[in-house]
Amino acid sequence: MIDRMRLSQNPWSRRTAVAIATALAFAGCCPDPSDDTDDGSGGASASAGSGGSAASGGSGGSGGDGGAGGSLAPTHNGIISIQDMSILGAPQAGHGLTVQVLFTAARPPTYEEAPGQLTGCRGWVYDAQDDPPPPLTDQGVVTISGLTGGSLDCRFQGNGYVCPVHSGTGQTSVTPGQMGTAAYVMSGAMFSAADVGRYLRVDGAATGENNGAFPIVAVESSEAAIVVNPRATEEAFVADHVVLAGAGPVPGNPNDPIASGDELVVGIESGGVMAFEFPDVGPIEAGGEFQLDEASQSLLGAVPLDGTPMTLGCGGEGGSCGAAQGTLVRITSTDGSVEGAPASAMPPPADKQVEIQCISLGGDGSITVPAEAMKLLQEAHQASSITRIRTAFMREGVASATNAEPAPRNTVHVVAGHGILGFTSP
Repeated sequence: MIDRMRLSQNPWSRRTAVAIATALAFAGCCPDPSDDTDDGSGGASASAGSGGSAASGGSGGSGGDGGAGGSLAPTHNGIISIQDMSILGAPQAGHGLTVQVLFTAARPPTYEEAPGQLTGCRGWVYDAQDDPPPPLTDQGVVTISGLTGGSLDCRFQGNGYVCPVHSGTGQTSVTPGQMGTAAYVMSGAMFSAADVGRYLRVDGAATGENNGAFPIVAVESSEAAIVVNPRATEEAFVADHVVLAGAGPVPGNPNDPIASGDELVVGIESGGVMAFEFPDVGPIEAGGEFQLDEASQSLLGAVPLDGTPMTLGCGGEGGSCGAAQGTLVRITSTDGSVEGAPASAMPPPADKQVEIQCISLGGDGSITVPAEAMKLLQEAHQASSITRIRTAFMREGVASATNAEPAPRNTVHVVAGHGILGFTSP
């Protein structure tokens, strides 16, 4: 039996719950296999998580023959990002495991600071009509082991990768709470305390607001979970459900998805396009928790568009850097309409999109995005006004794997640690 008094006393106000639900769009949670578009509404979609262009994955040739020493040039690149992620200025959104698996066709960068090297900055400029970002591709099952919460198998569904933990079908009832939460009671479900901090994806309700992917904030029993869904309405129906890990921040999350000392191992069971085949990568010691310095906190949500260099870090005044092998910054822009959309929405570009990725190893926990890279944003903004910029700062353990010859020299970079995300609305 659900404790209705407990529901009425939960600590999230309706306004906070709405802000949380919309802010979580960035996480790339739970693509609908029947929907490969992102409408910018704050709903769960892989394109919201990856930003489309985020999947470029690094430098590399355009494929085909002619690589150095007679090897085949890369046809695909990949990034596997495993983070405990939070959102700048939104402590009410909490934190949570965010897994992004981004495999795309190789695309030479528009700008590259250190050609052929893992480190440095590189950037891509895409034209939505004539030169769009390469789509995400299915490359088989990606396994992640060594996490405190247990191992994950991540699979391509619809338009991106998700990491299902358990699923089922059964009679379901939804009971709205007083403060933006709702109780989902599902016959035959297998909820446990470990699911707090994950997401519940539901399909089958006649009321559309009861369907979707919702952060799990409490588990009442093996068949009852409390989620954030401020638009829930009372209803009984037969539902398909799946619990997903790695889908993003969860308010009040008590679980540390990447604990100090966690060493991760990532593998692939090659499938789909079959562009990658490599031995397990790791162990990778995940980057530790950090605090952005004051200057970087200001910049993360106010990225300049005047072409001047930008430095982000955790080593300046007010900051602290936990142990990490490297530091990574990832910037994505869009010029799609954000009118009426939540502050975290990243709608598809109408014309121009810019992706910038920078990584440093060692150092003082800071990265300077050079003027040449920042000018990509400036020029795109001049051509078609940028409406939103999403910027991630992450402290990482880093590892790479490349296909063995004679296969094309496709490389995947694995980064694991902690990150914080900011949104700029010029």
